[in-house]
Amino acid sequence: MDKKPLELVYPFLTEALRLSENGLAVLDKHNHFIFYNNTFAKMFGFVDQDMVGKHFDDMMRFAFTHKQGPKIEHETIEEWLELIHAHQRKSAFRRFEVDLVDGCWLQLSEQVYHNGDMVIVCTDITQLKQVEFALRNAQTELNRLALTDELTGIANRRHFFQQLEHEIKRLSRLQLPLCLVMMDIDNFKLVNDRYGHQVGDKILQHFTQFISTRTRPYDIFGRLGGEEFALLLPETTVDTAQKIVMRMMSSLANEDISAIVADFQYQFSAGVSALTPVIIRHRIDNSTDIADVEQVALPVGTGSQCRSDAEKLVAEADKALYQAKTLGRNRVVIWDEVMLPRHKPS
Repeated sequence: MDKKPLELVYPFLTEALRLSENGLAVLDKHNHFIFYNNTFAKMFGFVDQDMVGKHFDDMMRFAFTHKQGPKIEHETIEEWLELIHAHQRKSAFRRFEVDLVDGCWLQLSEQVYHNGDMVIVCTDITQLKQVEFALRNAQTELNRLALTDELTGIANRRHFFQQLEHEIKRLSRLQLPLCLVMMDIDNFKLVNDRYGHQVGDKILQHFTQFISTRTRPYDIFGRLGGEEFALLLPETTVDTAQKIVMRMMSSLANEDISAIVADFQYQFSAGVSALTPVIIRHRIDNSTDIADVEQVALPVGTGSQCRSDAEKLVAEADKALYQAKTLGRNRVVIWDEVMLPRHKPS
């Protein structure tokens, strides 16, 4: 190719670089600016400054001092520069993203040539990042909706049972107890019939908040449907679970819900089942006729075993709840009391 036509292109290329919507900068091997266009200066907030011949660090110090350009989340500029130096010029080419103080986002590429000169190209990717964030937020919301009950905001039936199986597996491995409490608001149908579904929804929301504020951070509370709720109490014995529920019932009796409906109180019934870490086997030594007690650890619940344990817990708590309803409501019944009812004295 003839040199003359190529030389004629140089002014055009220089003008194109100067007017490009991408930010462009060239630095020498000592990181001093040789060239930058106006877009680059705008992106880094030094339009009124002359950076040619100055060090790259001078530009970053100016941005830090005037709170322009890159968002610098460090207390001192030296900490920020140390981070930059740890990555810059460590490879012939790198590409990364930078968010700016004004909320914009840039994609930067750094190309280091054999003579040590470095070309920086900055592309505004703000719209792409906004779409990315919107999609991410939408996915987060979809995940939340898939796991939570729409009315109350706590775990829905599906998510609660997933957590139940997970806790059974975890606590079986650690040989720790857990209790399941099934709860049902008493005479809830009458609430809806008398006051309407809007008041009924507010009662459900109140009950959710009431119970949630009385649980531990690692307890799991969920709505199974209608007025039926479930509370999972990890690392909790039956006696402790019963006391927890009884305290809740006592507190609810004194709860003021006049903001929802005047001159009204509601109650709930509960059934408790438990999964304990050991089973007790009674043995008799035939040679001595002495009874012995052996504690055997339960196997770790996995797969179908975990699911069967969950189904067993739910079935037992459900039957205990039914017994509480049968006995007059506003009470808590333990599954052992259903399975082994106390004999009345003759």
